[in-house]
Amino acid sequence: MGERIRVMHFRRTSHIVGGPETLLYAIGKYTDRERFDVTVADFGADAEARTPFLREFDQYDIPTVSIPAGHKWDFRSIRELAAVLEEREIDILHTHDHRTDLIGYLASRRRPTATVVTFWQPLRRYWWLKHIEILDDHIIRRFDRILPCAEAVRDEIVRKSPHLADRCITVLNRVDLDLYKQNGYAGSDIRAEFGIPADAFVCATVGRVMEDKGITYLVDAQKLIADAGVKVHQLIVGTGPQVEEMTEKVRFLGLADRVTFTGHRRDIPAVLKACDLLIQSSLSEGLSIAVVEAMAAGLAVVATDVGGTTEIVKHGATGLIIQPRKPKEIADGVLALHADSARRESMAKAARETAFREWSVEKWVRQFEEVYVDLVAERGHGAAQLVSQSGTL
Repeated sequence: MGERIRVMHFRRTSHIVGGPETLLYAIGKYTDRERFDVTVADFGADAEARTPFLREFDQYDIPTVSIPAGHKWDFRSIRELAAVLEEREIDILHTHDHRTDLIGYLASRRRPTATVVTFWQPLRRYWWLKHIEILDDHIIRRFDRILPCAEAVRDEIVRKSPHLADRCITVLNRVDLDLYKQNGYAGSDIRAEFGIPADAFVCATVGRVMEDKGITYLVDAQKLIADAGVKVHQLIVGTGPQVEEMTEKVRFLGLADRVTFTGHRRDIPAVLKACDLLIQSSLSEGLSIAVVEAMAAGLAVVATDVGGTTEIVKHGATGLIIQPRKPKEIADGVLALHADSARRESMAKAARETAFREWSVEKWVRQFEEVYVDLVAERGHGAAQLVSQSGTL
């Protein structure tokens, strides 16, 4: 084996597991080990702690590092990360959020480590993130490559900073289709676990339970569906800061027998197998991994027109596109597909075919690898020639 390109992925510690964390596991599964030496690091835990996120990489024999921090802006972490970059002779540091962008950039300045950043979300989501995002704007201008997760996100970045266009390369979020090839999941088991009748019409929403997912509008839509006299059961799959608030709202509206909060689940393919439809009620998205997962599972989708959603869902063909913050549009979409099973099944079939044709996560990993090879070659690092001789992308 020739010299491999040494890459470190760096993400802040989070107790809320969502699409980005799930997708990053594919790096362990699909990275070409003949050509790339990968380490995964997180920021915010004790040096000796190994978060659930990091432990997941054990099964792929990927080395991991915890960069300690006493608080979210603990700048001692810069020295810790710089030491790791030096010790492991990291060629490329790939960061995945605002805080690791800053820590990673500062830590890499004194050695020849190239920097790459993935943008998982659009800019300017919340007023209370404004100060962080302004800082991030200045930081990413100094990165060697910027990888937005959707064309809509790239358009936003380039519109704001046209000079970044040459360094801004879209790498679309994708899904591990291996998890959806088999049909051995028993949806009846999931329904039984939550006391849902076998003949019930079930909708799922998968993701963090927080403001930008629009869960409050989803609950309002379920109230409209109930008032229409149609029996629909809603699974809200995930954890987050709004769980208690939304649970109380469900109780107040008298929907406790229709809406179930499942908490975090590792068996998403099995959960989706138990459902008839996916609802994505988000107010902000990069490119929704949950939507692609649902399509791969063979579900039609009712999704809000935010971020890169229309890059996945084709209105009228694989699902319905609706406007955010519109409970009636959610309800109308669900009721329409509930009433027309033939239309729903046609959409579901087209959605699954599209997912398996276009949305394999292996392509996502290969695109990262292509960026790394090009970047190392551009910087004149000797590893690029050795790696390029061992195979082609």
